[in-house]
Amino acid sequence: MTVPSQTHPRLKMPSNFSRAMGFLKLTSSQMSPRILIAALALVIGLLLSWLLMSTSGDDSSTKEPSRMVKQIVEPVAPNPTSDRKIREPSDRDPKFDPNAIPYERIIAFASEDAYRRFLEKLANSKIRNLGQIDGLRAVRLGFDSLADFNGLGLEPGDLEFNYPVSVPELREVAPQTGIVGFNNSALEFLGITVDNSEWGRGVKIAVIDTGILPHLALSENIRHINLVELTEGVEANSHGTSVASLIAGNHPNMKGVAPAADLISVRVADETGYSSSFLLAQGIIEASNAGAQIINISLGSEGDSPLVRQAVDYATERGAVIFASSGNEGSANAAYPAGDPDVFSVGAVDALGQHLNFSNADNDLAFTAPGLEVQAAFPGDNITSFTGTSGSVAFPVGAVAAIMSESPTPITARMATEILRTYTNEAGTPGADPQYGLGMIDVGRAMQRNTPGIEDLAVASQTYLFPTEDNRSSGLQVSIENRGTEPLYQSTVNIGIAGDQYPVTIQSLQPNERKVITIPAGLGLLMEEGQLTVKSDITLSTGNRDAKPANDSRNEVITVPENGP
Repeated sequence: MTVPSQTHPRLKMPSNFSRAMGFLKLTSSQMSPRILIAALALVIGLLLSWLLMSTSGDDSSTKEPSRMVKQIVEPVAPNPTSDRKIREPSDRDPKFDPNAIPYERIIAFASEDAYRRFLEKLANSKIRNLGQIDGLRAVRLGFDSLADFNGLGLEPGDLEFNYPVSVPELREVAPQTGIVGFNNSALEFLGITVDNSEWGRGVKIAVIDTGILPHLALSENIRHINLVELTEGVEANSHGTSVASLIAGNHPNMKGVAPAADLISVRVADETGYSSSFLLAQGIIEASNAGAQIINISLGSEGDSPLVRQAVDYATERGAVIFASSGNEGSANAAYPAGDPDVFSVGAVDALGQHLNFSNADNDLAFTAPGLEVQAAFPGDNITSFTGTSGSVAFPVGAVAAIMSESPTPITARMATEILRTYTNEAGTPGADPQYGLGMIDVGRAMQRNTPGIEDLAVASQTYLFPTEDNRSSGLQVSIENRGTEPLYQSTVNIGIAGDQYPVTIQSLQPNERKVITIPAGLGLLMEEGQLTVKSDITLSTGNRDAKPANDSRNEVITVPENGP
C-alpha cells in the first residue's frame, strides 16, 4: 500500500488585497484623526496577521517535503493454523471450529433429488456456490452471515466445516542429534539393488498435490487434472514435482521406486501449497474416476472432514489404495487424511533407521520410510534435498506399484499392499508401535519373497522394557527377525549390556518369523546414569551364509525417555 505525500496548501491572499501594495486601498479624504488612527491600527493588525499566516502556512522552505511512505507488509507463511488464530471467532457461529475456514460450509445430500432441489434454491439465495462434487452430491458454500441460510430449508446438522489443507511444514521440534540424511542412497536403504526401470509399468498412480511440473527425470506422458487455478504468471509449487520423482523418477541421477508407472497429477493446492478439505475430496474423486489404483496424498490438515472420509470410501470401494503422510508437527497423532483408518499413514526415518522427531506418531501408523535429506526433483531439471513425511509416503506408493507390476499373476493394489506389510522390517518396540507402525518398508525383501536360498537373520531392534504398575517386568528387549526365505537353525545371539555378555541360542526361526529376547538386566544402571550401552551380535550356524552381514550387529546407547519410563 502506498500513502500519498501530504503538504499544506499555500494560504491564498484575500481577493480584495491590492496586488501592488499588498494591503487594502484606503482613501484619507474627509477622515477625522480618530478614524484615521483606528484605520491605521486596523491596517497594521491585518498586515501582521497576514505575515504570520503566510509564514506558518507554507513551510516548504524550512522543512523537508513529506515523503512517499511505502507500507511494508510482513509475509506470512502458508500456515493455516497461525492465520486462523488471528481471525477467531470468525463467522460468529458459537459452534465454529477454530480449525475450519471461516465463512464457508459444506453440505452433502443422500439423494440425487434432494441435491438437485437444493442447487435450484441456492441459485436464488445470498449463499455463494464455490464448487460442487456431483459424485458425492456435495456443495461448497460461501456466505457473509449465518442468516443467509434462512429459507433454504436446512437443519442445524446439515452443514459441515471446510478445513484448510496444506503442504506439511517442518515445525520446530526437540533437537535431534546423531541423525543422518539419505542424499541419493534411499533406494539402497530400501533394498533396491537391481535395475528397476520397468517397475510399475501398467500401474496408475495419482499424486494429489500442487501439480507436477516438467522435469528431465519424469515422463512427458503425465495426465494433468487441475482443480485449482494459479495466480497469473506464477509457477506451481515444486512440492508435487519432488514427490512424483520419488515415486517414478527415471533418470540415472534421480531414480524412483517405480519409474515405469503411469502418473496422474491432480492439482488441488495453489502456488503457496494451500488447499481445503473440499478440494482434497474433489481430488480423490477425480483420481478414482481417472482409474488410479494407488493414490499418494502428501498433504495434511488438522480437521477430520466427513466429506474427505466419504471420498476415501468412494475411492477404496472402486479398488484404489490411499497413502498419506503422517505430518511434520512432531505430535502423537497423524494429520488428516492420514488419520483416517482407511488410509495408510506413513512416517519418516533417517538413514540409520531412527525415527525422526518431526514425524507424527500414531497408534494406527502403517509404515515408516526415508524422510531426511532425500534427493528429489526440483523444477528447472534441478535436484533438491527433500525432508519430511511428504517424501516418505512416496516410497511405499512406488513399492506397491512395483509389487503389482512384477507379480507373476495379476494382483490388486490392496493385495500388493498386504505383501508390503507382511515383509516390513521390524523396528522400535516389538510389534506395531506409534513411531514406526509395523516397521520400515523393505522393497527388496518384498520383491524377493519367493526367491529361494536367501539366508538373512537380522537384529531388528533393541529397546528397554520399563516396569509399570500393572507389569513389574523389566529388561532389554532384542528383536531378531528372519528376513530371508530359508529357515535357520541353531543361531547364536550374543547380547552385551554395559559390558556383561548374555549368549542366547535360537533353536529355529522360519522365514519372516520374529523372536523377542528379553534380558532382565541393566535397569539400575540405566536409571542411575540415564543411559545404557547395549550391543547384539548374530552368528549363524556352521554352513549358513548371511546375505546381509550389515544387519547382524547392532550397537547403540539406550536412554531414559524425557517424560520418564
